[in-house]
Amino acid sequence: MMAKASFPYVFDEGRIGERLGIAIQSPIRVFNLSILGIDTEAFLRTLVPTFSLGAWDEYDVKRNQMRFLQKCRPEAEKRLQSFLADYYEGRVWLDAIAEIIQSLSSEERWQFERIHPYRKRSIARFTLEREHTREGSLPDWKITRLWDEIDFMQQLSTGSGEYRKWRRRFRQMPAVVSEGCYEFKVLLGALATMVDDCQPGVAKLSIIVHQVSIFVDGTEEGDNAPEGIHQDGSDYIVSALVTERDGIIGAESVVYGPDKATEYLRMTLYPGQGIFQSDAGTDLWHDVTPARDDPATLPTFGKRSIFGFDIRVVS
Repeated sequence: MMAKASFPYVFDEGRIGERLGIAIQSPIRVFNLSILGIDTEAFLRTLVPTFSLGAWDEYDVKRNQMRFLQKCRPEAEKRLQSFLADYYEGRVWLDAIAEIIQSLSSEERWQFERIHPYRKRSIARFTLEREHTREGSLPDWKITRLWDEIDFMQQLSTGSGEYRKWRRRFRQMPAVVSEGCYEFKVLLGALATMVDDCQPGVAKLSIIVHQVSIFVDGTEEGDNAPEGIHQDGSDYIVSALVTERDGIIGAESVVYGPDKATEYLRMTLYPGQGIFQSDAGTDLWHDVTPARDDPATLPTFGKRSIFGFDIRVVS
C-alpha cells in the first residue's frame, strides 16, 4: 500500500507504477517548490546567486588525474590506485609519483596539466526534531544547523564507487543560504514531512545539504555522478532540486529498479523541481546523465546548479 502523501506530488511511485504496469514499493516523489508552499520566485532569486560562493571541487581533479595517468601508464595501475586513496585524503601529494609524471611525453603532460575542476560545491548539516503536530496540520520541526567541520564519507556497498568511501572535506555552505532565506527552512521542514509520510512518527532527522554547480563548455562534459548508477548510502535522498539550468543539454535524472537497468523514471528537471526517494538498502538506484554544452545557445558554456539532500532517520 502506498504511503500517505502530505503534498500533491507531480508524480509518485503509485502513478509511476501504474504507467509501467508494476508495483513499486519504495517511495519516489517528484515535486516542485510551489506544491510545498514555497515562493519559487523568492527562493530562486535569493539563493541562485549564492552558488557563486562555492569552492571548486578538487577531488574531481585528483580522480581525473589518476584516471589519465592509468591510461597513459597502465603498468602502474595498481600503484596509482593505492596512491589515490592517500591523495584524496590529503596525506600525500603528486611528488610521491614524480617519476611517473616525469615519464610522460610533452603532449601527455600538456593534457595532464589541463585537467581542471568543473564542479563547485559546499556542504551543511542540520538536525530536525519534531516539536508537535496539530490535528489536521503538518508537523512542526525545530531546525538546527551544526557548524562543525564535516568529514564526508558515504556508507556504500562494494563496487559502487570506492572513492566515495574515502574522507572528503568540503567548504561549509554560506550562512546566507540557511540564515538569510526563509524559504530554505520551509523546504527543510517539507522534506522532513516527506520522510514522516514514509515512516510515520519519526522524531529526529539528520540532513546533509549539498550545494553544487556543474559547468560545461564546448569541449568537456560536466558529470555530477561520475560513479554511474548508484545509491548514496542514506535512508532518503533528494538527488537533485534544480535551481539553475542554462545553456546545456543532457543532465537527465533517472531512477532505476533493483536490476539497475529498468527505468522507473527519467526526466529533465528544471528550476524549482526535484526528486525525493528512498535510498540505502532499498530497490531504488539512481543516476544523472552528463551535462553537455548546448550548441544552439551563446556563449558556448553552460551551467546546472542543484541542492542535494542526504537524509538519515535518527529516531
